[in-house]
Amino acid sequence: MLLEEKLNALFESWGYRRFRLSKFEAYDFYAENRDFLKSSQLITFTDLDGTLLALKPDITLSILKNNDGFDKLYYHENVYRPKDGHYREIPQAGVECIGTISLYEEAEMLALAARTLALLSPDYILRISDLGLLDALLVQAALSSRLRRELLRDISEKNSSAIEQKQAAGLLPECFATRLRALIGLYCPLSEALPEALLRDCAPERIPALRALQRLLSVFGIAERVYLDFSLINSMDYYNGILFQGAVPRIPFPVLSGGRYDRLSRKMGKDTGAIGFAVYMDLALNYLPAERKQEETLLLSYTEEDAAERLAAAAGALRARGFSVRTVPHASLSAARRFPACRVLSIAEAENL
Repeated sequence: MLLEEKLNALFESWGYRRFRLSKFEAYDFYAENRDFLKSSQLITFTDLDGTLLALKPDITLSILKNNDGFDKLYYHENVYRPKDGHYREIPQAGVECIGTISLYEEAEMLALAARTLALLSPDYILRISDLGLLDALLVQAALSSRLRRELLRDISEKNSSAIEQKQAAGLLPECFATRLRALIGLYCPLSEALPEALLRDCAPERIPALRALQRLLSVFGIAERVYLDFSLINSMDYYNGILFQGAVPRIPFPVLSGGRYDRLSRKMGKDTGAIGFAVYMDLALNYLPAERKQEETLLLSYTEEDAAERLAAAAGALRARGFSVRTVPHASLSAARRFPACRVLSIAEAENL
């Protein structure tokens, strides 16, 4: 099976149903949520009635817009975004769970993300962060909006020296800066004991949830591949709770990312929770070895002397047995060999196969 087929089978085996989207939405819909998007640059065009439309740069927004109540969805869609100085059509797959999100739904989403990464490589790594813990720590310091933004950048870059400089300049209390530097220096698998002394200093109320998540991921059998990394952050205006990223060997960028985004749901007027992840199919397809369908493909060669009825019967019999058959005039056989095929058969050989 090709990667897309494997992902479809995996997602459906976990109870997710396929969701299909239009390629475009009203421009105003994206304008209202522009700061959630990876880029504010959109490809726009005018509908026949004068409405300004935009090719969709994001899937999550459209899924939230079109779903109410509890649901589990997966998709294979293209998004349209700037990349490397040009607009690109980028294939993306993913899953979303919309509704009441408990600890179990968070753990299930992480486990499904791990199984997805395992289809790409058994040597995957899944990094997770807890934005609830980080937010609780930042609130304690009563930071200005500007200083908070700068600190979030320092955290994402694991820039301990920048945090130390802010402390030396009197912008941060020493105990707060010490805890923050220790937190962003943390990187440990969930199969090991939690660093509870550090977590207790930062946000003790988050420890029970992390312990419970650790136990659930052990039951799912993935704890040894999941690492705590509090430098992993995203917009805290939209995301809350668990945030995660996946990587595999041979791809120099994260190939999967996701998290819980209840705040985005509320911003869109939905009183519901939400968690999901996206797989960047362009990275997977560009960096990993190409896959081919495993079914045997046959080239069925025929000459002008062969009866058309005999050719049709031979080809039909092979297809009924599950073969993919391409009929080719013998004179064109050399050109037809460009197509992947396991064997070349004459009609007589096909009848005796």
